[in-house]
Amino acid sequence: MESGTNSAIIDAVLAGVADARHTYSAWTRNGGYFSWAPEYLITVSVAQSLWEWCAPLTVWPEFRLSDALRDTSRNSPDAFNRVEATRRADLLLYRGGPSPHAIVEVKRNVDGWAKIAADVERLRTTMMIPASSFQLGLVAFSCTLIGGSKAKGGSIMKDRLSRMADCVDDIRLSGWNCRLIARGVNFDGHEHWAAAAVVLEKTTTPKRPRLGDPTCAGRAPQVISAS
Repeated sequence: MESGTNSAIIDAVLAGVADARHTYSAWTRNGGYFSWAPEYLITVSVAQSLWEWCAPLTVWPEFRLSDALRDTSRNSPDAFNRVEATRRADLLLYRGGPSPHAIVEVKRNVDGWAKIAADVERLRTTMMIPASSFQLGLVAFSCTLIGGSKAKGGSIMKDRLSRMADCVDDIRLSGWNCRLIARGVNFDGHEHWAAAAVVLEKTTTPKRPRLGDPTCAGRAPQVISAS
């Protein structure tokens, strides 16, 4: 696979989340749950994975989004006013040019749509900026469940991811392919975990809107208890 493609970026992001789990397990001698791992560890792990898998793509952690939007919307000088001037992207990716190609936001221990709904909406709004150079946006996250049997816990995890995937399917963003991608649910004997990401990818074949179809913005948050 060619380095720096959207597919390679998505694969690298998911691998970075998984690597963070393995790193945290090694550091704690398998005594720490992934649900305890700090968000900054996952963010750095994803950045490292992107740098290793997708060179010569450039990775900028905690980049001020207003500065990036000046680069991405050169024909729309006021575009950066659409977001808070001080807000920063967890990871901003440049692919061989002066304008940013992708944004990656990272969240830890997501157990339902309510935990990422605001992040996805901010990402969607950023992707909609006129004349934007952005081709890809991701909200990457870890999903964890402590305890439970292998069968019961795995079923709960799959149900969580399925419900979140349904919400992603309802995102309305013309000219973009919106989906949830998740690696398989893992079980280490005391914790279930998965690496996943909401992916917004620019496409020349936009998803046709369905008239009268409700969006996730009008739904009650989907959060499934671990109990």
